[in-house]
Amino acid sequence: MKKTGLIVVMLTLLCCLPAQAQFGGIIKKAKETKEKVEKKVKQAKGDHDFYYRDEHRGSYNSKKHLITLDELYTDGELAGQNITYTITDNGEVIRNDGKKVAELLNNGVVNCRGCTPYLTVGLDGDVVMDGEVIAHVDNTSGLVTMERFRIANVKGIDRQIAAFMTFGIMNTKEQVADLLAYCKKERKRVDEERRQAAAQREAERKSQEWTIEKNGNRGYVDGTGAVYNWAHKKIGQLPEGGSGDIKDASGFTIGRINMGDIYDRNGNKLATVSSGGTIYAPGSINPVADVKGGGRIDMTKDSKTLGYCDARPYEWAVAIIYCDFFRF
Repeated sequence: MKKTGLIVVMLTLLCCLPAQAQFGGIIKKAKETKEKVEKKVKQAKGDHDFYYRDEHRGSYNSKKHLITLDELYTDGELAGQNITYTITDNGEVIRNDGKKVAELLNNGVVNCRGCTPYLTVGLDGDVVMDGEVIAHVDNTSGLVTMERFRIANVKGIDRQIAAFMTFGIMNTKEQVADLLAYCKKERKRVDEERRQAAAQREAERKSQEWTIEKNGNRGYVDGTGAVYNWAHKKIGQLPEGGSGDIKDASGFTIGRINMGDIYDRNGNKLATVSSGGTIYAPGSINPVADVKGGGRIDMTKDSKTLGYCDARPYEWAVAIIYCDFFRF
């Protein structure tokens, strides 16, 4: 009896699972739809959100020319009300306590905090303070950046107003200087880390070595393009990066690679290599061979294997195996 009851409960749960999952999907879709509708309603009303350092700090209404901060007055007659700024037709910025706090002039100048100019916004979106470019406002992405670090998201907000909100309302001039100094320091650190990582990758690439196998003979090619015989004696040099001269052991030019085209010492084209390792004969659109997995190079017509060389770029493998520059 107990066993039968347990089976019934399990079957009931199993039957409910798909319905619950489906209901959860409906709720999620409804929520996403609601958010999209709310966003469109806000845009229709002219409201644009203002995020400073990834925090929602207010909004700007482009129809009312009204900046509304999330911050509230803590005392006085306006205690408990949002701090707002109205931009008049002549560019004056009036806070809702009646005080004029800034001017936005037609030439991109912003006067505020007792400074004339406090900052200037160029037509290219660069924000200049005291003769130095301190930030950039990108109309497409809606991002305000300092030294390529995101400071604010102002999508839909006029550049000059966005700069005023970001650097005039959220910051004093001293705070802007501190923030810029921090961003410069961070940018220097990040750039140095990237440089070191790139140098390490390059060193690792150059230290790589691939085996050459052809006609029972063996050799090697390393990450710099140096070609060696079975005894690791250097017998030639391929161009680093895939384009340039092919040289023999004495340093004489015996060929050339240029953007996938391989030539002999007399300038005659021997082959063209695609980015995927397909090999074409001069003047032909039909492939004659392919670089397969593991660097195996097979003829297209009869699948005959010419040799093996898993080097990169593909031009190196083709020059060694298909064009036989080093006589393996």
